Amino acid sequence: MTKKEFIPLLVLMIFYSIFTFYNLGNMESPQTVWNQEGAALFDFGEVRHISRFQFMMSNRNDVDFMLFTSVDGNDWNVAMHISDVRVFAWDERTVNEEAFFAQIVPFNEGLRIQEIAFRDENNQIIPINVITPGAEVLVDEPHTVPERSNIMNSTYFDEIFHARSGYELLHGLTVFETTHPPMGKNFIAMGAAIFGMTPFGWRFPGALMGVLMIPLMYAFGRMMFKSPFWGIFTAFIFSFDFMLFVQTRIATIDSYVTIFIIASYLCMYGYTQYKLNDKQLWKPLLFLAGSGLFIGLAVASKWQGIYALIGLPIIFFPHWYSVLQKNKKLAWTTFASCFAFFLAIPITIYLLAYIPFVYSMDRGGGFFQTVIDNQISMFSYHSGLLEWHPFASRWWEWAIMTRPMFYYSNTLSSYPDVRQGISSFGNPAIWWVGIAATAYAIVNLVTILKTSSQSNQSQLDSTLETRNNLLFLLVAYGVQFVPWIFVPRSTFIYHYFPSVPFVVLLITFMFQNYKLFEKYPRLVLGYAVAVFALFLLFFPVLSASPVAFAFVETFLRWFTGWILV
Repeated sequence: MTKKEFIPLLVLMIFYSIFTFYNLGNMESPQTVWNQEGAALFDFGEVRHISRFQFMMSNRNDVDFMLFTSVDGNDWNVAMHISDVRVFAWDERTVNEEAFFAQIVPFNEGLRIQEIAFRDENNQIIPINVITPGAEVLVDEPHTVPERSNIMNSTYFDEIFHARSGYELLHGLTVFETTHPPMGKNFIAMGAAIFGMTPFGWRFPGALMGVLMIPLMYAFGRMMFKSPFWGIFTAFIFSFDFMLFVQTRIATIDSYVTIFIIASYLCMYGYTQYKLNDKQLWKPLLFLAGSGLFIGLAVASKWQGIYALIGLPIIFFPHWYSVLQKNKKLAWTTFASCFAFFLAIPITIYLLAYIPFVYSMDRGGGFFQTVIDNQISMFSYHSGLLEWHPFASRWWEWAIMTRPMFYYSNTLSSYPDVRQGISSFGNPAIWWVGIAATAYAIVNLVTILKTSSQSNQSQLDSTLETRNNLLFLLVAYGVQFVPWIFVPRSTFIYHYFPSVPFVVLLITFMFQNYKLFEKYPRLVLGYAVAVFALFLLFFPVLSASPVAFAFVETFLRWFTGWILV
């Protein structure tokens, strides 16, 4: 890359980073945990009116507790029974009682609470005197108590599983969410280790992965279409796809499987571009080693990476066969190396990802037995997940976006007509154009296969390159999308996320192959502007920014199935 190429890419990454890290989440949250047996007793120094009781649970929400209040310390009133709450999320209950004393009584062992607060009739936090030794940790971080729970200070959607698991892996606690391999949750644990168990901490690694996808997409477009312009075009339109933004800002594991799939296929494409010879064998082998490394990371993050793994040999063997015809020794050396690259390396990565998990979950069976038991448990869970979810959607609905995934909703108490929401779906200018681009690629491939025998040598070289690119893109897209046709379990639109990078590349192929920039440069630039304009238009319902409900209903809810706030 020249400096002239690097600067636009760097500007794009910085520009996107501003969007993705802005209001990602609070960098402060309660860190100390009360987990003692018995009750925690407090007094308020005088009889106070308690309007609300606020609390944040730690990683356990399966232990109920009672809140008692008293005016004199002798007669106690059962204020409430608290159960079924989210973890690492601020919750509250209305009390509306006079009290001098209060106490929290767990139903049984295992209760873990990060912080509590009581508010008076003026919504002010009431100072608390701790009577029970050790219970000071319940009220030692009052500056972290928000007025209300929202996305900035609490978990939402599946963060209650994955962020929680990251915390448990970090601290060697029993892991609650065991339905996916642990690599993605290891990354979440790293974020929590660096930034604390805060919303910013558990979301930061996924958001960073989203930023790093941009140079990978640039490299893909630059290499495949041999043009810095098409490289930045590919990276630009990918940067402002809605799903990239939403899925990488929530602490789930889809960011990790997607970036590693992109990286693995980029390495495989790099391998296919090398003119193999005995003197430079190590260079293409590095690409294959990289492809195996990244696909191992993808599978260790989510089993969806297995679909991508299936596509790699489909791409590899035709290129390898052409080498076999020219240099058998070289071909068989490469083939033998692939056992290390695509078996030994991925298996090693998969097992290494389990080290923190086994440390937390081994019940005496040893490392391998714990790993095997988890594979059986994961398969049983996913094969039996047949109950329909209100926002589930079938494979044929994803590209046309009939059912976005609705993640978050909140109404601002001061402005009832202003709401917040987060929905995960695609940029219409990308996903709908991507349908046409996929059809265009299939038609072009069929045409090339029919007419290649009639081409002269110069035409044949160009045709072969186009054919190989089409085969690569359609395989890369197809292996991650087509298997979902046969999956009986409940599926969701975010399962389409790993396919989106190849949808973007198919769009770039259509524009580049049809020579649209040479013929109609304003059309190509106008398309890129339209992608960005739609991103800005829908930004409020992608980021939980406050937005008028009437605006959403008038301008953003294009279909009745779109629930956005």
